[in-house]
Amino acid sequence: MTPLNAKPEARRDARWMKLARAHDPILHLHCILVSELCACFSAFLDLPRDQQLGLTRAGLLHDIGKIKVLAAILQKPSPLTPQETQIVQGHAHFGHEMLLEDGETDELLLTTTRDHHERLDGSGYPRKLTAPDISIAVRIVTLCDVFAAMTEPRPYVAAMKWDEALAAMAKKRTRLDLDLLAAFATMMTAINFPKKRFSLFQDSTRRSSS
Repeated sequence: MTPLNAKPEARRDARWMKLARAHDPILHLHCILVSELCACFSAFLDLPRDQQLGLTRAGLLHDIGKIKVLAAILQKPSPLTPQETQIVQGHAHFGHEMLLEDGETDELLLTTTRDHHERLDGSGYPRKLTAPDISIAVRIVTLCDVFAAMTEPRPYVAAMKWDEALAAMAKKRTRLDLDLLAAFATMMTAINFPKKRFSLFQDSTRRSSS
């Protein structure tokens, strides 16, 4: 429930997320995960507070245009046809237009919603942008979106482990920002390493007690 004293953008965001959850619960969870990753990564990069907040919001709404895509396509338990793929790719444009029509004026949010599927080598969509025209904010949301998509279970693709996803992303050398990816990998390793260290500690304790 949105607090009565919430800012207008918080109320709008809550409304969008309610629509996303009703349309496709998996979409809703994906948006939350990307938002959390954007929040963590922007803080890890020590970006100004306003940019951290902006990127957190951008992660939350980056895929909002998918509520205009049939849920049956989003939830299809097999690979999409070329026509279905084209329909899904329209979500970037849909989301940008929906936010504009709703009175959104935050340029970072509008740009990342429209451009988060652009790639540095020009192979992305919807505008086939290349590196000089892709902002740092878009690159950050893109990394978080790609990582989330790879590590989430999908109807016909098994979820990757976090380190497997990073390795796969590192192979996209012409498409993703490798400097940002290196920083993102450092952050994810720091988050996950204590788990490994604790696991090793447990193994050592078991061996010494046996």
